[in-house]
Amino acid sequence: MSLLRTLFLTKFKLPRDVHRFAFRKYPEKTALQFKDSAVTYATLEDRSNRLVQALKTANILQGEVIFMQVDAGPEFFEIRTAALDAGYLLSVFHQHHDAEFIRYAASVAKPAIFIRQHGFGQDDTRGIARDRPAMLIWEIGAFGDYEAALHDAAPTPSENRISPADPMILAFTSGTTGKPKGLITSHKAAIASLKLLVNNLEGKRDNTSPNIALSAIPVFGAGSGLIFPTQLTGGTLVMMDGFSPEKLVTLCHNLGVTRLFVTPSQLIDMLDMPASYDEGLKTLTNIIYGTASTPIPKIEEALLRFGPILQQGYGQAEVLPPVSMLGVDAHMVNGKPAPRDILRSCGKVVKGVKVRIADGTGKALPADTIGEIHVKTPTRFDTYLDPSQNEGAILDHGYFKTGDIGYLDPNGFLHVLDREGDIIHTGSGSIYPRVIEDIAHDHPAVKECCLVEIDGQVQLFTSLRRDIERQNHAAVRLEIQGLLKSKLPDWQTPSQVTIIPQIPRSFLGKVLRRQVKLTYAQPKQPAHTQSTKWQTI
Repeated sequence: MSLLRTLFLTKFKLPRDVHRFAFRKYPEKTALQFKDSAVTYATLEDRSNRLVQALKTANILQGEVIFMQVDAGPEFFEIRTAALDAGYLLSVFHQHHDAEFIRYAASVAKPAIFIRQHGFGQDDTRGIARDRPAMLIWEIGAFGDYEAALHDAAPTPSENRISPADPMILAFTSGTTGKPKGLITSHKAAIASLKLLVNNLEGKRDNTSPNIALSAIPVFGAGSGLIFPTQLTGGTLVMMDGFSPEKLVTLCHNLGVTRLFVTPSQLIDMLDMPASYDEGLKTLTNIIYGTASTPIPKIEEALLRFGPILQQGYGQAEVLPPVSMLGVDAHMVNGKPAPRDILRSCGKVVKGVKVRIADGTGKALPADTIGEIHVKTPTRFDTYLDPSQNEGAILDHGYFKTGDIGYLDPNGFLHVLDREGDIIHTGSGSIYPRVIEDIAHDHPAVKECCLVEIDGQVQLFTSLRRDIERQNHAAVRLEIQGLLKSKLPDWQTPSQVTIIPQIPRSFLGKVLRRQVKLTYAQPKQPAHTQSTKWQTI
């Protein structure tokens, strides 16, 4: 770790210190690049400071909750920056959050203002207004209140005193297993995440060259993790107008993107493109992949195709990354992809973070023993909005029960096997989908796959690579089944391999196991009686 970098980072106590630093140092540089427009740091500063004063004039008090539902355009970043600058508690919703979800969130969070974009997502502002008559509603659009409020305000930063322990973000879980839970993250957790990330982020890049960062993951989710690191360097954050691998390559080529953040599924899409497209990616110096486990064969393929520029880490909304990091250098040994026992991991636990593997009673387990992953980190969220929900999640000595199952190997590498709810339990033992999926990915025809239990049967669903998908599916299916049988005991071998056009993905670019189950399970009741009340994508 560079001493100068450490000293530099000590000046940042709050997230707003980061954007204020960037505004002061890089005013004329491009902060945000959209499809048809660009925003400089000076413009972002002007408009976010105007919003600070507009909210103050509207009597929105420090610490109150702001709801926003806008697309990932300039207003998203203006609202986010203003909220961090003035000490508001920000809650972000994307277009797939339905009206019922937001009405429920409003009922428990009690926002002082809801800023939404006309035509973005389901509009139930009238319903929310009936529930919350004192709540202001500002709409972004041709006839909305938002632009008028900014026009009449002075571009003055907030003078509010913010403590690092003050709440900063109120996020809501998807609610797929019950009602959504609100979780509150503080300013100090966010700044701790940034410092850990910068101190562990790698990339063989000349520090004098431009930092052009592109997150293929929406900023409504993990994609927001690139905002602060990009601002620190006066870099440009490139926003995608919907993901496709072709669009990603075009943006990288046209804008000279140097740093890329993708999900495993998006990385697989890149690998599925003809090699002729790789010329458009030659400016990349760092590919960060994460948010879920990546199949080992695809990591090896990416290293051979894109070079030694890959990096990944582990974290969650509740324990912001990085918890562990598998750096660029760790991916390679003697010029070749590292052994699979390393690539299977998500790296070593970073300095300042503790991880323990525990049994169901909380007892710590030795190396190479599978158990619950508990994390103690300065990036942990503070509390659920309903404090009673902390029980069983926030554990002794500040550890958080992640819900993931895995192990630490003797060399200190953290291995995440699966989410606890995705593990398939049989009379012969537990089946970890990732283990079976990794084996399936060794077949050259497999693009993406998903192991699930449906009606008591363990089944593997797979999509095929574009250069193979027109081949005889029956023959390919038998080959995959044969590969699995050769590598697995009978009780772990899927009873059926099904080839489908595409594995379902969420809006955030991750595999949707539950959607596979819902789509291919035999219906047990009429469709109109099946409740999807809290289901979101």
